Amino acid sequence: MTCRVFILDFDRQDLFQATGPETIARTCRLWEKDIHNATPWTRSRATRFDDITHKADSWVWQPEQTGEEPAILVCENCTSTMDAAWHFLENRQMNIWDSVIAVEQTTGRGQQKRQWISPAGNIHASWVWPLPKFDEESETDWGGLLSLVVGFICARVFRQLNVPVQIKWPNDLLINDRKFGGILVEKRESHIVVGIGININYSPEDRLLRDQFAVPATHLSDQGYKISPLALWTTLVEKGTSLFEKLIQSATPAEFIRMIDTQMAWIGKKVLIRQMNADVFEAVILGLAKDGGLRIKKGKIEEIMYSGSIIPAQSK
Repeated sequence: MTCRVFILDFDRQDLFQATGPETIARTCRLWEKDIHNATPWTRSRATRFDDITHKADSWVWQPEQTGEEPAILVCENCTSTMDAAWHFLENRQMNIWDSVIAVEQTTGRGQQKRQWISPAGNIHASWVWPLPKFDEESETDWGGLLSLVVGFICARVFRQLNVPVQIKWPNDLLINDRKFGGILVEKRESHIVVGIGININYSPEDRLLRDQFAVPATHLSDQGYKISPLALWTTLVEKGTSLFEKLIQSATPAEFIRMIDTQMAWIGKKVLIRQMNADVFEAVILGLAKDGGLRIKKGKIEEIMYSGSIIPAQSK
């Protein structure tokens, strides 16, 4: 499967402005590499993006490509790719596995609506996923595990690229105990949009962390991995789609929990936990519960937690 790439050369009020390959290439060296590798680019009408509220012609830039594979929509400066994806979904202009990637975001968001710093060179993308069906006969329900499924699939793709990624419960990606990626899942009616942020060439310095009870950040370049944003995102979409379909077809949620346990960070190790800004306590991570909660051992008592911040015990 090969993704189709479209640079959006039309405006959407309060979301993004028209742009083109040359403009994007000037934003940073990594995007310049992506634009160069996909040349030549041609500009064409894109009627799928015309809608009632925006009657002006919609145009896109695209490299030579054919087929009906998932579309990657590229915009230069975007308020939030999550907002853009929901806009296109509401206007029936995106399909399952289509995605939006922005060179930069001005109001990117993470968990609990925290600001996600979004400079050029990193990945800021929102991806339309299918809603896994509940199988009454086998009582198979993936709904509450979706964030973990996304993390599991991303980690699998990175490991295929020889990047040793671990998953920090419930939705972060780590290298060497440092966060380089985050996942946000939003559901509205029958639609699911997965937001994924990946630090490629920038991450906040430790001294700039807004919350001292947080895992320090890093970026792929700092860890020795050289890759550009569009090339990496295309790989994640292509390989991730196939991995998801194989997982849903071949495993039950219970089997998935056993599979992902091997990729979770700090299993069997002492951590510090803070829940709802309460006092910090020490516990040992035991693994995942069948519904995606985190099994911990606090003293001699085993519990399941569903929210809270976690850092390694030795980090404090």
